[in-house]
Amino acid sequence: MYNKTNLQNPQRMRLITLVSTIGGLCFGYDTGVISGALIFMKYDLNLSPAQEGFITSFLLFGAALGSLFGGYLSDKQGRRKNLLWVAAIFMFGALGTAFAWDVPR
Repeated sequence: MYNKTNLQNPQRMRLITLVSTIGGLCFGYDTGVISGALIFMKYDLNLSPAQEGFITSFLLFGAALGSLFGGYLSDKQGRRKNLLWVAAIFMFGALGTAFAWDVPR
């Protein structure tokens, strides 16, 4: 599966640690952004506390599912195709967010 000597290489371990740290930083940043955005979304979209919870939890569930399946998909179809799919999903998500006028009740 993995070459044991390749994982014992200090430079390789630094790279793995750096990538993991940046991933955790991005996840924390996203969580901070949604908490700041909820203040404005609450009043602009007239959200109930339950709706606020659902909106916030979707970010966390999406990140968890992405981390579970992202590695598998990268191994299966390659990183380049995986990144293209993620970019397309992100684009449609951004468009959906831009055109959302309210949250269905």
